[in-house]
Amino acid sequence: MEKLIKLTEKDVKIYMQSGALTKPFLSDEIVKNKVLYDKITYPQANDIESLMRWIHAHVKSSNDRELANNLKFQRTAKEIWESGISTGCTDWATLFVTFARQLGISSTLLHTAEKSFVKDVQTGKIINVCKGHSFCECYFMGKWILVDPTFKRIEYEYDCNNIHLNYLVGKSYDYISYYRGLDLGKKQTIKDHNDEMIYLVKELSL
Repeated sequence: MEKLIKLTEKDVKIYMQSGALTKPFLSDEIVKNKVLYDKITYPQANDIESLMRWIHAHVKSSNDRELANNLKFQRTAKEIWESGISTGCTDWATLFVTFARQLGISSTLLHTAEKSFVKDVQTGKIINVCKGHSFCECYFMGKWILVDPTFKRIEYEYDCNNIHLNYLVGKSYDYISYYRGLDLGKKQTIKDHNDEMIYLVKELSL
């Protein structure tokens, strides 16, 4: 797999579109009003910060393994929202890109793998657990930035291929990008998702 090239202004139109799992289900007016309402309490917040706060006020994380096995990577934004439950970072990212586009913010879903995990895959080590994280990229205030809807963090400067964070996710600060899209493109089982991840990660350049 070739490296993900850095996003340009030409990509702004592409990532304003909805994907198979990120079709809008609330009106643009509702989403915009929720963000505006947040700014009554947090007047210094930007739209991205307000949006993440609203999402987390409505949806809560679940640590139920059985639930995650049944739902992870298998729901649309609408289904995640109506359940009120997130099974992990991909759910948070799926919701975020759906609403961000309704605010007029071009947004991607960016899948990454822990750098140490990439090394393990490429050196042929036995893989028991796939280690990665889902981010979003947003065209905001004239440039592309990295957004982590799970932890409500924003990185205003980042390398789109080799991501070094200022905070820990799992046990790592360092992540390698391997997939960028409007969303996952389709519902997947955990096994199918992990098999595809390993396949793509094998081709990455470190």
